[in-house]
Amino acid sequence: MSSLPDFMLAPGPGRTDAATLARDVSDPPANDPAVDAPPRREPPPFVPGVFPGMPAADYFAIEALSQSGCKSILRSPAHFRLERDSPSAPTPAMQFGTAVHDGVLEPDQFDLRVVAAPQVNKRTNAGKDELAEFYREHGGKIVLSPYDFDRARRCVDAVRAHPSARYLLTGAIVETPIFWIDREHDVPCKARIDARNHGGLIDLKTTSDASAEDFAKSIANFGYHTQAAFYFSGCEHALDATPEFFVDIAVESEAPYAVACYALPSEAIQTGAAHANEALRRYAAARKSGTWCAYPDTIQGITLPRWATRVAY
Repeated sequence: MSSLPDFMLAPGPGRTDAATLARDVSDPPANDPAVDAPPRREPPPFVPGVFPGMPAADYFAIEALSQSGCKSILRSPAHFRLERDSPSAPTPAMQFGTAVHDGVLEPDQFDLRVVAAPQVNKRTNAGKDELAEFYREHGGKIVLSPYDFDRARRCVDAVRAHPSARYLLTGAIVETPIFWIDREHDVPCKARIDARNHGGLIDLKTTSDASAEDFAKSIANFGYHTQAAFYFSGCEHALDATPEFFVDIAVESEAPYAVACYALPSEAIQTGAAHANEALRRYAAARKSGTWCAYPDTIQGITLPRWATRVAY
């Protein structure tokens, strides 16, 4: 998720740096292996407030608990610390999602941020040289294969053509970085809100299946309800306002690029708030103790998932 981080001084998560040449973008749809991780930057200081226009690289570098951090620290503080200290390289799927975000939320910037790589034969020196020169010319931009570039464009067009999505996004304030100190746990927090409009929050998701049944599973599996609750808390702290709703705009990343808009029910956000509160508690405890532990070191009981206990006849 990126914002006015248009012309970033250094590449941030989801963006390809100019030295990345390992990924074969000339043979769609394969985009492996993943690009190299961007170089680490000295993080800016944490300052509570709202900072429109903050470069994405600065936002991601600032130490604070984010919605993605909630997900990793709920697995364990050790996993959270690893992701903060040694972030993994952005996957092709992450780069694709960032490109779609750019196109939907700031369409006038899409062509400045996202480019399609030339189709070259990387088995030849001439092909490698051409691709290397292309990356040098487009340093800091998201580089997609022609196939993925076309898919991203179609996703953007599908969202913009969807009546409810268009209503939610027209006139919206997009990509708002906010920072706050959680009042209960006294820890720094941050969020980068995709869009604010009509008194509520809107988040854009690319997905393989945007049907209600499948996307409900995605909400649970990826913690989108926890994200909603965390963003609500951020708005209450930093903006002194409680959002009236949280809507996910889901767009399928393959044809027919179907779009659906889902308002999270209050009970889901309440469940997400419990998860977010536990993440905050773990983050506060780890910061205080300086110990970022993994799983318990005791012998534990374990319960099989319900589906594993069924007997087929």
